[in-house]
Amino acid sequence: MKICAFFLAPVTLVLLGVTASAHEGHSHHVQGEKTVAGDQRTFTTVLLETLPDNSFSMNEKTYTWKHRDDLGGQSEAMSKAAIGGLHNNADEDPETQEVVTVVANHGLVTLQADLKEWTLLENQDPYFAKGMNAHGTDCFQFDDEVLWAFSSTNTREVVIAKRGEILARLPKPTGDEFENEVVNQYYRDGGAFSPCDVVWLPKAESLVVVTGYTPGDYALTAKFIDGQWKWSGPAWGGKVGKGGPFQTAHGVEVATIDGKETVIVASRGHGRIYGFDANGDAVSLPGANEQKFIALPEGSNPCNVSLTNDSAFLPLLNSLSTTNGVAPVLVMVDGSVVGNLIPASYDGLEYMHHMHGVCTVTRDGELFAIALSWPNGGENRNGKRNDGQTAVFQAVEVVEH
Repeated sequence: MKICAFFLAPVTLVLLGVTASAHEGHSHHVQGEKTVAGDQRTFTTVLLETLPDNSFSMNEKTYTWKHRDDLGGQSEAMSKAAIGGLHNNADEDPETQEVVTVVANHGLVTLQADLKEWTLLENQDPYFAKGMNAHGTDCFQFDDEVLWAFSSTNTREVVIAKRGEILARLPKPTGDEFENEVVNQYYRDGGAFSPCDVVWLPKAESLVVVTGYTPGDYALTAKFIDGQWKWSGPAWGGKVGKGGPFQTAHGVEVATIDGKETVIVASRGHGRIYGFDANGDAVSLPGANEQKFIALPEGSNPCNVSLTNDSAFLPLLNSLSTTNGVAPVLVMVDGSVVGNLIPASYDGLEYMHHMHGVCTVTRDGELFAIALSWPNGGENRNGKRNDGQTAVFQAVEVVEH
């Protein structure tokens, strides 16, 4: 979980790559140095023209994404589990800088701070390997310790853990927990519950969970009360056509906008980004329209949101007209798209058709994106192979020569 000024113009001190020397009359090139784990091998120079869809611009500079195939190594067991069922997102532990997720039928895994290798966490609760997933993940500080929260669509619950120790499992609400009687009635009537994503609000001291895979399509609140995690407090939203703004509320993050804690919701079905305060009142995000949402490019279906360096990174489930049949991660600043990352356009990653998650992190002033793709079983059965995979990318500045 990252708190930052969302969609604001980037500050001039953001460093995303090492600048190469410039000479007039030459093509655009990129060059950079590895800054992870002390490895100082120089990148091979790449012509920007060969990667036109994997660049983005901010702060009057242009960057391109370099696939770091030396990072993000996986065991054979993790790769096997991921190919068949990676329906995930990941988040960074604010203390250890590990990137964290749960792979269904494999277990709780962490990508170490140097980003080199995913490892199965030792001494974890066996429940993590019994079929739950991390469709949404949030790592947050609470009472001077770091907790990890996972929204599992497989087991239909929110799991809260201290590393590999499970502290709580929040199942479907019973219908008497929330301040919104419409939401309470939905659960009293037996309404379905499938939590898509979760985020911690440090000022409000509450978790917010979005439930877009259900007819309810709500944002729900959970709090730590009398030593237990419980559903309690505000609840809002609802599906379009039934009085609400959402069409599959799928991703949720928190940002600080004008000094106020703001809940960011990615509504997948109609390609919109909404802002709310902790009580569920609509907030107009920078770049939003009069209806208080940001309309993404036509055909966009955002699965999640990652916030780093005053920018937003949104993985899309399906392709756009400009992305050659495979899905991108949109890079956004101030409510506008400023570029893409298209993992399937890289050698060796051609089966990453559908982008479900992305976790952006910085290391020594460098920006990295850990992308997670979702395998479409229907496509696989029909001979169009696509896999659940992870890959690590580094943003490298492009300089005119």
